[in-house]
Amino acid sequence: MFFKLLALFTIVPLIELALLIPLGMEIGLWPTIGLVVGTALLGAVLSKLEGGRTLAKIKKELSKGNLPTDSILDGLAILVAAVFLITPGVLTDIVAIALLIPPVRVPIRAIAKKRFKKMLDTDSMTFISPGSFDRSSFEDADSGSAARYASPFGPPPDTGDIIDVSPGEESDDQSATSSEVQQPSLHQRRSGSGS
Repeated sequence: MFFKLLALFTIVPLIELALLIPLGMEIGLWPTIGLVVGTALLGAVLSKLEGGRTLAKIKKELSKGNLPTDSILDGLAILVAAVFLITPGVLTDIVAIALLIPPVRVPIRAIAKKRFKKMLDTDSMTFISPGSFDRSSFEDADSGSAARYASPFGPPPDTGDIIDVSPGEESDDQSATSSEVQQPSLHQRRSGSGS
């Protein structure tokens, strides 16, 4: 992965320079700058249009109860195109505009699906969800007791009895009214000392 990123951030700018210098010598400085700015503006308009269209497709598929995999991959391609448009240069602008054309994205989607499937089949992709943490990974090393939160994403664990009585739900055999039920203070709930 490191070498791919190194190639992306060193080789691509070198290729861009190798294209821009002869282009600038051939057509001049200002036309070259105009070409780079013009392709970037055209790409920005196309990415806004295609992004809106893709977002509408995602909403439509979700409202039907379908998983919008193709639309999500299209959105990812549009995001990559937008990043390429930020990068000044001819090659990145051409690739970005190509990614914004829907028929060009079809084979790219197929390749991406195959790669994701391969990554899932070979267990080279890891998903972390809030429910995937267990209490043992959050134990307090000194006391051996569970830490305050079972998950960094979830609510705090129940530390005491809380009686919630809504008006009109009390039965005749209950002697206490909701005003007589003592609620532990916030401090008592967290420390577990009140009940």
